[in-house]
Amino acid sequence: MLPTGHIAAGYLTGYALLKFAHPNLTPIESQHLVIWATFFGFAPDIDVFFVFFKTSSLLVAGDEKVNHRKYFTHTPILWLIPGLLIYFLGANVYIKFIGLALWLGSWSHFLLDSIEHGVMWFWPLSHKAYALKNRDVRLVIPEKNFIKHSWQFLKIYSKRLSFYLEVLIILTALIIYFR
Repeated sequence: MLPTGHIAAGYLTGYALLKFAHPNLTPIESQHLVIWATFFGFAPDIDVFFVFFKTSSLLVAGDEKVNHRKYFTHTPILWLIPGLLIYFLGANVYIKFIGLALWLGSWSHFLLDSIEHGVMWFWPLSHKAYALKNRDVRLVIPEKNFIKHSWQFLKIYSKRLSFYLEVLIILTALIIYFR
């Protein structure tokens, strides 16, 4: 899934957290909580920057030996532990809910990546990535020109389940945001 889908999923996670938990927060704290959840929905992809420095490329597909989802930053436990620590050790409701936003926002990312790409759910015990569908499909686009590469990527990506789910998530987030 692309950053737009993860950001929208993080937003929806923060929105749902407020709607279902009804924490006693000020309006500005509620807004900040949704912003944090939105950020944490994208945050596990920080490893994309490590791959960029390793490959000197902004291309979204290519050499599968350098897969950003194989870095420890793309593991659910790395986000679960600090999220729960903040929740249980937080001095007030707002800080506690920041911990929940960290945990749930990042896990929205992992759930979406688990559809087609795979996530190392049992790291550090196992480096195996688990996915619901198409785990062995490799997306290799040899084109080095950024524009041509991106166009080829979109043509391939638009035929995948993740693409349609991403469109649905983004549209849902936009409808909720603008209503």
